[in-house]
This record gives sequence, C-alpha cells and structure tokens, in this order.
Amino acid sequence: MELFFNTYDTYRDFFNPDLSFNDNLLLFKRKKYNSLEEIKEALEGKRKKSLSRGSINGFVQKLSKISALDIYPNPKDKKEKTIEISYIGIAYFIHKLFLKIKL
Repeated sequence: MELFFNTYDTYRDFFNPDLSFNDNLLLFKRKKYNSLEEIKEALEGKRKKSLSRGSINGFVQKLSKISALDIYPNPKDKKEKTIEISYIGIAYFIHKLFLKIKL
C-alpha cells in the first residue's frame, strides 16, 4: 500500500502532530495510477523482481474488496481505470505503521 504515498523517510512523517491532514503532503497528495501496468512497474521497481499481471490484479482486487482502494473508470475510454488509495486504506496503512512503531 505504500505505493500510493509519496516518498517518506521515517514512520514519524505520518504522525507529525504539528500538521493537519491537508498540510501533511504524505496524506493529502496521494499517488494515483491510471492502469494496472503502472502499478506493476512501480511494484516491480520496489520489489526488484518480475510480477505477473494476474498477481497485480489480485493485489488490487483484494485491496478493493476491503475498501482500501477507490477505482474509477477513465472518462476518456471507459476501459482503463484510475486507482487510488481510499480514506479507509489510509487509516489501515497508518494503523499498521503505528503498530510497527510500538513494537
């Protein structure tokens, strides 16, 4: 899920109490992907290994099923979709980061 956030150095970047949601660029300005191919390239770059389109589709479907992603049809061709993290996805991600910090 971290593919949907801009680059950050530490977990604390998400929990800066001096910033409101709209001032925290990690939360307010989230990355969007316009196709599964874009997500595939980003994830392969992160993991440094090749992944199948089916595994990426499964990843997206799993996150969509738990409402962690918002998927919108592309208004130009109705085929490709815009994929971005939802507010529920943000909360889930921050919760996981918070648990890592406590451990």
